[in-house]
Amino acid sequence: MSFALQMVIATLLGVLTGLFFGDFCDVFSPYANAYIMILKVTAVPYLIVTIVHGVGQLQKEQAKLILKRGALFISCAWFINILMIYFINFLFPSTPDQKPTGYVSLEATHLNFAELLIPENIFYALSNNIVPAVVVFSLLLGIALMLLKSEKILMTSLEQIIAALTRITSWIARITPIGTFLIIANQVGTIDLSTFKQMGTYIVLYILGISFIVFWVLPRLVNVLTDIPASKWLKELSPILVLAYTTSAVIVCLPYIIDLLKKTTEAIDPSDNKAQNQIQGTVSVVFNLPLGSLFIIVFVFFLSKFYNIVLTFGDQIQLFFTTFLSSLGSVGLGGWINSLTFILDSLALPEAGLNLYLTTLPFTSGFQALVSAMEVTSLAFLITLSCRGKLFYRPFKLIRQAAFFLLPLSLIYCSIKFTHILPEIRNEAKSIFDLNISSALPTEVLTSMPSPQSIEGDLFDHILATKRLRVGYHLDIAPFCFYNTTEDVVGYDIAFAYELAYDLGCRLELVPFEYQNLQHDLMNHTYDIAMSAVSINEQRLKEISFSYPYLNPRIVLITPEKYRHKFVKIEKIRKNRSLKIAALKGSAFETLANEHFPNNPLILLSSYEEFAWETNEAIALLWEEQESSAWTLLHRDHRVILPDISLGLDTLAYAIAPNNPRFLSYLNQWLILKKAEGFTQKQYDLWVKGKTEIAIPQEPRWSILSQLRAHR
Repeated sequence: MSFALQMVIATLLGVLTGLFFGDFCDVFSPYANAYIMILKVTAVPYLIVTIVHGVGQLQKEQAKLILKRGALFISCAWFINILMIYFINFLFPSTPDQKPTGYVSLEATHLNFAELLIPENIFYALSNNIVPAVVVFSLLLGIALMLLKSEKILMTSLEQIIAALTRITSWIARITPIGTFLIIANQVGTIDLSTFKQMGTYIVLYILGISFIVFWVLPRLVNVLTDIPASKWLKELSPILVLAYTTSAVIVCLPYIIDLLKKTTEAIDPSDNKAQNQIQGTVSVVFNLPLGSLFIIVFVFFLSKFYNIVLTFGDQIQLFFTTFLSSLGSVGLGGWINSLTFILDSLALPEAGLNLYLTTLPFTSGFQALVSAMEVTSLAFLITLSCRGKLFYRPFKLIRQAAFFLLPLSLIYCSIKFTHILPEIRNEAKSIFDLNISSALPTEVLTSMPSPQSIEGDLFDHILATKRLRVGYHLDIAPFCFYNTTEDVVGYDIAFAYELAYDLGCRLELVPFEYQNLQHDLMNHTYDIAMSAVSINEQRLKEISFSYPYLNPRIVLITPEKYRHKFVKIEKIRKNRSLKIAALKGSAFETLANEHFPNNPLILLSSYEEFAWETNEAIALLWEEQESSAWTLLHRDHRVILPDISLGLDTLAYAIAPNNPRFLSYLNQWLILKKAEGFTQKQYDLWVKGKTEIAIPQEPRWSILSQLRAHR
């Protein structure tokens, strides 16, 4: 049975198994993950050896010529890929009314490109999978060997290592049908069908764009510069392309690519031995460049639309730059996953995007390997011929073919963009602003301050006697207390307020308050307890009592997107007095702003929504991580900044009037109990981490088996 037929059978069996067993296919998950790990076994060793051997065996003059001629063709391939990436991005259906989704916990970490590229400690780079640094080290070692006069013994040893690694890779390729079955069965069986429907738009456009480059653009480019017809070039490459598609591993194609190029160049000029010698070096270098792996960017663009996260021009520049660096040496599926993980982290995109990417791999990984194999083969061939002076530069034919390229692109664009045949990209997942708190507890939400209460004795006795718990709330501080889409007061702290009232056997009254009046309100018993992200500081400790802290978020800055680079370094902020700092009036952050930035102008806000309009001047809001992350979920033109020097931690607790030991003791023990019961973790996952799926009853995944059981 041919390998291609095995792959077809494995794919069909995986789909059928997933459809039949549904959620039960989750048992395949660890084995699918193990297969992905196996794919990475030879990736980095092969990467190092092929670069060292390929560069080391070259002559100095050959290397210079390859670099000079190769830069032109590689730049041309990058230009074609980038054009296609943006072409696909423009074809993605727009959804202007989509709600904000995709909970991002914090600002993208600052990239240290020196650490990424400079192999200060090659063993650290290897153990931490810093592939770009490994590639740089391998290139330096290869160049050093190239300049030595007696490296033949080492070259022979490296050839043997390459042959051994290639053999191991071929062994891994034998289990590819099994691995393909495991991945497809697991993904088809466990994927949310509504999510798959949305991913279909990405999959179709991705396959369409790559197929256009592989079967239309590159064969005609080879035809323009050589006498080889496009159809003949495709025919000669077809076994390599099939192998790349079925295995999703370009690495297993390298021996066949080198063999094909040697035969083809020998047919063009049988007497040119130098061309034969430089082919392996050229293929090794081109193979490790980010070519087909650049199409990961298409998925990132899709992800930004799926989660309704705007990628600014600066973000896109960073995206391409990061992809170029992280994709150096991304020699297969494992490398692509590592690259995407790094990209999502650098742009602060939702980590759940990686799971979506894995969902699409059974449909897209073969095509990404396909375009990589085609580009490596075509570029290495053209570079080799260019170094030997065997190319034909025919400007008029090139212009004519370029115009010929535009015709099908125009037809594709018009047929998709104006007929709306692809579904809109819409993430149906709920955000925290869509959540409600379901409770049968009698509750009254006041919108104005009630009259103060006169209480004698411990407040705890008064609450139990009246069976009424008054909780102070402050709005617009998601995820702790805010209005949801139906104008109900919800949030992490409000969930605890409901739980506290329920456990006390009381009805609940929610009373609005302002932070600057917190001490006055508690002393006058306007409400019994304040439960809305109340920070502990030295001044408040003198006046009111606090429960045990329930959260210690980091203190961060929020600034309009265009000014984010001005607020990364604390010392520069302090020296630049034109930079303004904002804080909520009466909050603990007002005091912190004066402490951290005494020389910067301080803008006091009556509400956080006022800051949303501060977009025309360099100003940053001092806040804490969880609240700022939720706030930027609704204000995508602002960015959370984690400065280079820590601003410290905030300390959140529930506040009550002093001299109420019984109530304070109850609160502290109650918080410990809620943590032990798992209530605290569940609310943290739901409101703070934005895992809204845990609050929604999940319907059983449709499967043939579940339908058969239902109709028994």
